[in-house]
Formats: sequence, C-alpha cells, structure tokens
Amino acid sequence: MAVEISLAKDFPRHLIGHEMKHDNALSEQEILGRVKAGDKKAYQAIVTTYMKKAYFIALGYVHNHQDALDISQESFVRAYRRIKSFDLHRPFFPWLYEILKNLSLDCLKRRKLRDGAPLNGAITLQAATEDREMKIAVWKAINFPPLDQKEILLLRYFQQFSYREIAELTGKPVGTVISTLLYARMKLKEILGRYLGFEAKENPRREPDGS
Repeated sequence: MAVEISLAKDFPRHLIGHEMKHDNALSEQEILGRVKAGDKKAYQAIVTTYMKKAYFIALGYVHNHQDALDISQESFVRAYRRIKSFDLHRPFFPWLYEILKNLSLDCLKRRKLRDGAPLNGAITLQAATEDREMKIAVWKAINFPPLDQKEILLLRYFQQFSYREIAELTGKPVGTVISTLLYARMKLKEILGRYLGFEAKENPRREPDGS
C-alpha cells in the first residue's frame, strides 16, 4: 500500500517537535538507514528538512502553487517507495532532485507549456515593483532559455545554491555551470532590455566565487 507523506504543515505540531528533537542527534545517513530498515516515522525528519527547498524548486519549473505543492509531495512519496535502492553513501537531496525535476518536466509536458507563456495562478517574483507587466516580463525572460540554462538559473538565483552544489545536482562540471550562468544572465538582460526599453550590456559582471 502506498505510504502517504505529508508536508510539515500537515504534521501534528507535537510530533514534528518530537521527531526533530530526536533525530537532530543523528546524521542524515543514520536517519535514512532507519528509513531503509522500515522506520516510517524517521522519514518525517527528511521531509521536514527538504520540503521547502523541494517546493520552491518545483515552483521555479511550473510557476503554479498547487502544481508545485503536488509535485514536491509526490517527489517525497516516490523517493520513499524507492528508498531500498538508495545508496546510503550518497547525499539524499541530489537523488531527490532528479525525481523532483522529472516530475516537474512531466507536468510541463502534460500542460503543453510553451516557452514564454505566462500562467494563470502563477506566483510571481517578489520584485520591488508591483507593476504587472514587469512581473510578466521577468517570467517570460526566465522561461526563454533552454532547459539546461533555466535549470541552472533557478538553482542559483531562486535557491541560492553554490556553483559546486549546482554541479553536484546537475552532474555538470563547475566550469560549465559558471559559463552557462554568465551566458544565461546576458540573455536575460537582453530580453528584459527589450521590455524595459534599454539595451543590455554585453559584458555582465562575473560573480567572484562559487559560494
């Protein structure tokens, strides 16, 4: 029977506190070892640790609150179902990320999303301006790059992952991550420049390090 995994907001508060207090003394590897041994409650600590990160990554792909919530929850359910095959010597999140990414892409395929099309019900960026056209322009710009560029942009600027973390998640060399980001940023400036009426500079400032 499928095991239903709830996000923390659906957990009883006293249970969250108890589980996290108990599991904080354990490493992630030890917690996952318990999960693999059949301890369902131990998995709640894993969900609590990564649920927010998973939700916002899914939101970056699908731009819709309910879809992102469904995808993030389903990613934890699928990860639990496959936990027997998980290698305890590997970090958990990159493994979960692959499941999350594939679910997000499947969602986009089902909706036949076209690049650059704003979505109804989308949660927009918390920009300083409240101008609706500006927000739509930002989303169009983010949707414009090819998937590999968009993925790296989302991980870097929406989730603040370091270059090394992005390389680990995507399986790309750090140098490729950096060069892809530089190119994607240049294209974003160019696209936004068309909407805002100014020409983008051709030489975006290089970020100093991978932190």
